[in-house]
Amino acid sequence: MKPPELSTYGKAATAPQTMSTESTEPESGIDWGIPETIAKNAKTPLPHSGEPRPRRLWAMVDAVAEAYQVPRDMPLLLILAILAASVGGRRRVRVAPDWAEVLAVYTAVALPSGERKSPVLKALQTPLLEFEKQLAEEEAPRVARQRALRDTRAKAVEKLKNKGDTSASALADLDTAVQELEGTDIPAMPRLLADDSTPEAMASLMAEQGGRLGVLSAEGGLFSILAGRYTNGVPNLDLVLKSWSGDFCRVDRMSREPVTLSEPVLSIGLAVQPDILAGLAEAKQFRSTGLLARFLYALPESLVGNRKSEPDPVPEQVAADYSDAVKNLATSVRSSDVAEMKLSEPARALLNEYRDQIEPRLHPERGDLANIADWAVKLPGQLVRVAALFTLFDHPDATDVDEVAMCEALELAPYLVGHASAAFDSMTGRRSPLEPARAVLRWIQQKRLDKFTVRTAWRELSGQAWVGGTDDIREAIADLEEHGWVQPEPQPDKPKRGRPSEPYLVNPAAHSGNFGSTPRGGQS
Repeated sequence: MKPPELSTYGKAATAPQTMSTESTEPESGIDWGIPETIAKNAKTPLPHSGEPRPRRLWAMVDAVAEAYQVPRDMPLLLILAILAASVGGRRRVRVAPDWAEVLAVYTAVALPSGERKSPVLKALQTPLLEFEKQLAEEEAPRVARQRALRDTRAKAVEKLKNKGDTSASALADLDTAVQELEGTDIPAMPRLLADDSTPEAMASLMAEQGGRLGVLSAEGGLFSILAGRYTNGVPNLDLVLKSWSGDFCRVDRMSREPVTLSEPVLSIGLAVQPDILAGLAEAKQFRSTGLLARFLYALPESLVGNRKSEPDPVPEQVAADYSDAVKNLATSVRSSDVAEMKLSEPARALLNEYRDQIEPRLHPERGDLANIADWAVKLPGQLVRVAALFTLFDHPDATDVDEVAMCEALELAPYLVGHASAAFDSMTGRRSPLEPARAVLRWIQQKRLDKFTVRTAWRELSGQAWVGGTDDIREAIADLEEHGWVQPEPQPDKPKRGRPSEPYLVNPAAHSGNFGSTPRGGQS
């Protein structure tokens, strides 16, 4: 049995939802209870306490989730990457004398096609793109002046060369003109964000932008690029690995000088399809180098089939508050050099409490997190980064991470652990014990069934990989029965010829979306 997650730090824990006593009575006369969910990540839902902080951040998470009818997980993880890109590595958190966390965040949300990933990303990154445009407009006159000056000096050099004068004074004039030309740099236009790019292109762009960049994408192209799409299948991971921790990196480029980055900081926010995440196992170096251990994951359950046709749009005030916070943060940190924040003593105590709690779980033989220990050992530092971003969202000039922000970040720990476990299971091909039950339930919902038999289920589902025989169907149905989704249909005592059809009735809640959130037992 897994040790419980530490779920609260100085405040009431968010209690899991339990089976409701509410019932429905269909024509069958059965008194159905509200079934327990068998969603993939039902044990680790995204926390939703009464007054989460930062208030404006969570208000945007909820508003975007409602407006686009997507799981809250997607806007949250994308916002974390956007905030990290806004900071651009200009803040780090001093946790201990020999331990500092750079505010780089890599996040990946996996949802099927048609989940409105691109519109959600567009809505969330717009403030930062608007800020980038503002910076470019402010910089444009200086760029134009430098470009004109360079053109003038290039013409002067060309004119001196064309004279053909080889006297000492003429050569000295030419040398001076060449030096002036070479010293006339044209500043790069400000860039805060990029889409999927090769490591070489990212390195060049980061060099122009002081070693900082954010990569946001609703596609999975970055992973295939890193796996070697343009390098004959040879993974090119150095820049992405080192930019998570701000370590020195030199990137070689074909036919050009290498790019040297002393303290590169990259932030990544991806919304990809689940099969892309599952396919990462094929690039073994992704795991062995620690790339996959650097990501925060979310594999939320799709809302397709339960979405509203006319949801509430994002309230103007919520969008304005979020936009102002992102722009204020980007403005504040851009006007200063790299600065260190520190943990308050209460915040440090909370962090150490969690570190003590999670450490035994990493044990290679006894720990329930041993199979993702490479990821879990980084989690305390990741939570420090999240806490700092929460702090800066409300207070861009803050120098301390207090216990409130640390507490809010730690509340996400069980959620992040659960989704990381699911992500790595997906990558390694491990199947959830309840996946067959989910497959049967999906079939029931797609067909809008209120009654079915084992024989019918076998006939319809026998082509799926998990189905070896009717016993597999029966086991899946038994899991559905245990969670309240189906019940055997009462049969008359009169015996029938032939094999029994084993009929089942379906809880009407299967077609109404009226169900709880916590499974009764077992792994999910």
